[in-house]
Amino acid sequence: MVDSPKNSDTKPPAKSFENSFSQLEEVVRKLETGGLSLDEATKLFESGMKLASKCNEILSSSELKITRLQANFAEQMNLVPAADDSDDSDDVDA
Repeated sequence: MVDSPKNSDTKPPAKSFENSFSQLEEVVRKLETGGLSLDEATKLFESGMKLASKCNEILSSSELKITRLQANFAEQMNLVPAADDSDDSDDVDA
């Protein structure tokens, strides 16, 4: 058997934002309901904090991606010369 190089297929699939957020909501619901031992509540709280961190990471990554796309679009729009600019440039002081 030949070892294949490591690639993204060897990693477990990343949780989606929606999946992580849904799990976070469930953790919050359980904590708010009460009736948990201190140990159970602490473990749930820790799990919730990890999920909240994951959600924040996904949101930040998406925000950065959108910002970059907007910047690239704006840059492309500035590279395209406007057809009317050449005619109006001499008439500004008139």
